[in-house]
Amino acid sequence: MQANKKTGKTYKLRDTIHMDIKFEEKFFEIISTEEFQRLARIRQLSSEYLLFPTATHTRFSHSIGTYYVMKKLVDRLEEALSRHHISVTDEQKDLAICSALVHDIGHGPFSHTFEAILGGESHESWTIRILEDKSTQINQVITKNFGQDFLCKLIKIFKGDQEDHKDTMLELIQQLISSQMDADRMDYLLRDSYFTGVNTGVYDLDRVIESIEIEEVDHELRICVSEKYLSSIEEYVMARFYMHREVYQHPLKRQLENIILKIFKRSRELYAKGKLEHKDFLMEKVLQNQISLDDYLRLDDNILMYHIAMWRYSEDDILSTLSKAFVDRKKFERYRNKTGQRLDELLNMELEKRNIEPIDWQEEYSYIRDQVKIPLYDKNHNNIWVKEKSGSVADLSDVSYILKNIDFKNKFERTNEYYHRGMIKRKFGPLLE
Repeated sequence: MQANKKTGKTYKLRDTIHMDIKFEEKFFEIISTEEFQRLARIRQLSSEYLLFPTATHTRFSHSIGTYYVMKKLVDRLEEALSRHHISVTDEQKDLAICSALVHDIGHGPFSHTFEAILGGESHESWTIRILEDKSTQINQVITKNFGQDFLCKLIKIFKGDQEDHKDTMLELIQQLISSQMDADRMDYLLRDSYFTGVNTGVYDLDRVIESIEIEEVDHELRICVSEKYLSSIEEYVMARFYMHREVYQHPLKRQLENIILKIFKRSRELYAKGKLEHKDFLMEKVLQNQISLDDYLRLDDNILMYHIAMWRYSEDDILSTLSKAFVDRKKFERYRNKTGQRLDELLNMELEKRNIEPIDWQEEYSYIRDQVKIPLYDKNHNNIWVKEKSGSVADLSDVSYILKNIDFKNKFERTNEYYHRGMIKRKFGPLLE
């Protein structure tokens, strides 16, 4: 099938971060599909708005922002490759830009938490399924405007599938959409920093893009950054670390995600017993883990929030309490460990005093133990390579004054315990009095 090449007509969308973002008609038609419009009903940061009230931006806005960043990266890539006498074709440019635009098309409601609710299937897997399915509008629009062969290459980018032969340009595009320094991260750090008001996520986007070079290492082309811009790369790496520590892995956000998981664990238990109120056919599919692609594309934050909001009035005390904890921000209490002894151990000691067998508190609805590890930089995966002034290429951690003396095995760690005093008391008596 030949691509329907459209020229001339352009569209603009106004964005808070990047201002006017221009789209050729062939890309704007992708935005107009049902599958892409669904992203406007999915918050970028899931439940983070309960912590940062203005963090209500969506996967939609992030996707068009990633598209914008990728266009700038492609221009820089083309310039860098020209020094190696390598031309970038129009199709290759379109592949990079289109991959950025649709990279989050497979995200479900509540972001990564929903992946756990459904048993672990990743949003990347759903992205591939959506693109492959001929009944989806996005499949039909991409095929019409770019061709079937283009769609196959686009899917290969998300699969990381180079089969028996390597396509250098597809590999470079994969790095630009998924690595430690890619269009995805470059947009969401600035966007999430702005909407949360956490300024440590700010870095100089233009200088980071300007730093990009292409060098041949071991007979392969490799994306690297110029040592001249090392301070801007360090700023970017530190921005990513601080955003994880202060926003993405914030203790309250982690607590809320654990509460969501407990809500769906309890709703499944009640559903299996025929005792769950307020459920539509779509929620039944979720609880049964029998989600088809069509079902998945109907799901958004509104659907899940409606059910959780209604479950606040459930006759089941556990489901009602958990749902209120999330919707009405009735947080669990945080255990302030001053003795060095874990709360679950102390609770089991109290149970033993009552001649009750110790239990696994992680399985209890009234208790949360959350541990997070945040690396500053991963030197063993998707390295950021630096072209030194001498002309040699080295890993960022071997060049950066900030990073080269760090033991990367030592990650930032945080462990918190939370409990719901009322639920514990109703089930076991006053263990915490």
